[in-house]
Amino acid sequence: MTALTTLLITVLVAFSAFEATFALYAERAFGFTSVTIGYMFAWIGVVLAIVQGLLVGKIVPRVGERRLVPAAILLIGLSLALIAAAPTVPLLALFSGTLAMGMGFNSPSMLSAISQLADPRDHGSTLGLSQSLGSLARIVGPMWGGWMFDAFGIRVPMVAAAVLMLVASLLSVRAFRGVLTHTAMEPAR
Repeated sequence: MTALTTLLITVLVAFSAFEATFALYAERAFGFTSVTIGYMFAWIGVVLAIVQGLLVGKIVPRVGERRLVPAAILLIGLSLALIAAAPTVPLLALFSGTLAMGMGFNSPSMLSAISQLADPRDHGSTLGLSQSLGSLARIVGPMWGGWMFDAFGIRVPMVAAAVLMLVASLLSVRAFRGVLTHTAMEPAR
């Protein structure tokens, strides 16, 4: 397992902990109903679609995965911390949008980096393993987030996920520095 696969798992555990507890958090902190929670997730989905559909293809060639992934993970971490501290619904929506931007840039860029670093003979097995481990992370994250929500309070899963993302951002800088010498990982000049 590569350092980037470990980062992918870390990000997915943290993000899925957020996904699993956000509705409960929004209900208790802001009085959201199932309808308003649905609107918030729709907002997050629209931002993700715009980022992945319109921006990733333009930004990645200019910036490169090596720089974009750590910045995106940092944005996710900061957004999670700000969501936990948001005093109003408009700020909650704003920070949820920045979270979606980070995930929109991170997910395809991370998978691209993993693919580019894989031995050409092992592309399929490397991506398959990454996706399988990602599925496991999507099982662990909600259990971890739910446990923290019940045991420690409604904001703790987001704060813990934020800390995990900030650590992952720092580790991603180191991982990219250590393993990326491929010209495909550098931005076009």
